[in-house]
Amino acid sequence: MKLLVAKNSKVLREVAKPVAIKDIGSKKLTDILTKMKEAMHAEEDGVAIAAPQIGVGLRIFVVRGMGKNAPDKVFINPEIIKHSKKKQGMEEGCLSLRYLYGRVLRYEKLSINAYDEHGKKRTHGASGLLAQIFQHEIDHLNGVLFIDKAENIRDVPPSSIVFFGSSRFSGYVLEELERAGHVPIMKITNAKAPLPIRQLADAEADLFIVASFGKILPREVIDMPKHGSLNVHPSLLPKYRGPSPIQTQLLDLAGRGVGVTIIKMDEKMDHGPIVAQEEVPISPWPDHYHMVEEKLGRAGGKLLVKIIPEWLKRKREEKAQDESRATYTKLVKKEDGLIKLDGPAEENLRKVLAYSTWPGAYLFFKSKRDKEIRVVVKDAEIKDNQFRPTRVIPAGKKEMDWEDFLRGNA
Repeated sequence: MKLLVAKNSKVLREVAKPVAIKDIGSKKLTDILTKMKEAMHAEEDGVAIAAPQIGVGLRIFVVRGMGKNAPDKVFINPEIIKHSKKKQGMEEGCLSLRYLYGRVLRYEKLSINAYDEHGKKRTHGASGLLAQIFQHEIDHLNGVLFIDKAENIRDVPPSSIVFFGSSRFSGYVLEELERAGHVPIMKITNAKAPLPIRQLADAEADLFIVASFGKILPREVIDMPKHGSLNVHPSLLPKYRGPSPIQTQLLDLAGRGVGVTIIKMDEKMDHGPIVAQEEVPISPWPDHYHMVEEKLGRAGGKLLVKIIPEWLKRKREEKAQDESRATYTKLVKKEDGLIKLDGPAEENLRKVLAYSTWPGAYLFFKSKRDKEIRVVVKDAEIKDNQFRPTRVIPAGKKEMDWEDFLRGNA
């Protein structure tokens, strides 16, 4: 049974009425909330729903629980009480306007007041995706649809995609894909587990997308989908092929240009023809690994969103990589993080940034008691051409300022 109202329904264009406080907890309102949740969960990509979307003109919206076994959250009579000055363009779609997507300017942060299903009034702060959801749903309650505000509105017909990814980078790519309506029919996120070959074949997918998956796919898998397999890689290929492109770019003192590349996969690592490539400005540069990883992951996801419709229509050209320019990265090992205080300042700083997530940059410090202490360097700077740690974790201790560490050990 279809629970969502038609996109041209009059209720979607009306300002919803406030819920009477005495009605919160009533059977009537509980039934409405149940219907809203059923409608939201009936759609695989449903992250939130407003009451007008099921034909009820009341000021209510529900947000899907954002975590394993997390309950859905109910917001009754929501009102924005403050918001940031800064806005950000974000991709949006809507369950009521299937397969339409566009870019909408939304406040980066905001706070709302709303009652929950038990009648308790709460204040909710939000940023990023949750702030976007709040604004989208409150627009619904005011009779406003996202297409009224969106730029670059696109009709993205459904396609069957299987996604392979096992890192934070791949998580950011996937989030951007799903935000733009490309919700995979399967997600393979465990690179250590055997590939579900039979399931992949039975899926008869249009496209496989691979992003930082810790296993090389065999040719039989790469060639399964109707339109082949695309890989999003966090460098400007053919430079920095291999397992540690982000770390290597951060370490490369002579590096020029950071970006993402989408290739059509073949059986060789990071070797296939280039389908799309984009330089990504990152400031400050260099920065901590996790910051660069997120920026490149999101850029890669957005680039995929741009090119997938053309790729599926066979309107996207491929360009062979220039093998003479290819460079290769190595697998990072724990010992790679070792630095020396009197070593080259810039190289030391780059190690701190490149290895800040794993394995961590570290040094050995001889204390005034002639004891050698292993110290993980969490952050550092170059001052007067000298490398200087700023935040450290000595073995067996909590994170602290470098100066505090020196006072007790130098």
